[in-house]
Amino acid sequence: MQFEYDPVPNKAVFGKNSALKLKDEVKVLGASRVLIACTKSMVARIGHVIDGLGDMCVGIYDGAEPHCPEHVAMAALDLFKKHNADCVVAVGGGSTIGIGKAITLRTDKPLIVVATTPCGSESTPIYGLLIGNHKKTGRDRKVIASTTIYDPVLTTTMSAHHTGTIGMNSLAHCVEALYAQTTSPISDLFAEEGILNLTNGLRDSIKDPTDLTAREQVLYGGMLSGYCVTLAGIAIHHKLCHVLGGHHGIPHGESNSVVLPYAVAYNETAAPQAMEKIKRAMRSTSASGGIFDFASEINVPKSLKELGMKMEDLDIAAKETVQTTPYNPKPVDIKSVREMLQQAYEGIRPVPF
Repeated sequence: MQFEYDPVPNKAVFGKNSALKLKDEVKVLGASRVLIACTKSMVARIGHVIDGLGDMCVGIYDGAEPHCPEHVAMAALDLFKKHNADCVVAVGGGSTIGIGKAITLRTDKPLIVVATTPCGSESTPIYGLLIGNHKKTGRDRKVIASTTIYDPVLTTTMSAHHTGTIGMNSLAHCVEALYAQTTSPISDLFAEEGILNLTNGLRDSIKDPTDLTAREQVLYGGMLSGYCVTLAGIAIHHKLCHVLGGHHGIPHGESNSVVLPYAVAYNETAAPQAMEKIKRAMRSTSASGGIFDFASEINVPKSLKELGMKMEDLDIAAKETVQTTPYNPKPVDIKSVREMLQQAYEGIRPVPF
């Protein structure tokens, strides 16, 4: 057995009402002037968290948008500098965390995330901005949050739709980690544990949004999914979802919900050991079929057509995906990716390639 293990360099504070510990965590990092980044709708939900910071909170940027457009991140950076802040606290999911990453990448100031979704982005070295209609991504370990606070109480207002689609994004992180480029026994453990907690937690969270035990499972699975990306990397699935978001405007959670079973089917014959682990964690006789059935069970979008994708754009998406996918267990070519996209467009049960 040979592998390398480089631990994720961040602190996790997990549990009910753990967001109330934010002020203490800012102090631990030696900071005293906090800029909060969030969406407009989030401000009211976290009033008690902001109040807990007292004079430490020097400003709030509430303009987060999906896919983190460049102008949004730069406006937040300008506000950060204007207030002479020394710590950015991103409260929310991937779009808001993207703002925090853009700031810490350019200032070297610490990033704290208060995670209100299970996206896992807080623990990954991957950052991205929507520039024009292209999602430009990079990789730098310094954008990993110094501290992440996981408070399930803050997730109970998530709709069933957002719970399901963002959860599918995290599920995809775990699934892809099992056949990504730098897999290891450690990342495999995180991946299987993440799949198990996400599937169980998502089912129960959607049935009862106030079920804090289920919400804890989802957040825990999301946390592990971020570790999976950092340790193992990504493959065609997430590259395709970046293409669908950047070039075709499809929200990231929704694209993950649709594409994942087809990306797994694409790789099914090329990564048989990974597929056995997926089947075990999903408790299914088929890796791609199990994911397809689970997505149907939690009622997330089923097809690219349903998401507004146009048939004539499938060729463009296939070409761009091939151009931007550096690694995948099965080699990517335009014809095969186009066939996969056709299945995803129609929303049919995935057929292994």
